[in-house]
Amino acid sequence: MTKFFLTTLVIGGLSVAAAADANAWTRSATANGPRGTSSVNVTGGCANGSCSRNVTRTGPAGNTYTRTGTVSR
Repeated sequence: MTKFFLTTLVIGGLSVAAAADANAWTRSATANGPRGTSSVNVTGGCANGSCSRNVTRTGPAGNTYTRTGTVSR
């Protein structure tokens, strides 16, 4: 489970860096733990002075969490 959280933090950091450099991007990761497999998929992009990001996390029990955000200048 710790590996999953570390992977998520790394992806979050890469997401912020990638949003400044690219118009569209995708990141994903999967972690296996004692309770099962967890995954995270992140997409984002920038256009016309605003950047957006969509994150979907799925836990080992199949629960899904989605978060979206947009930042404008």
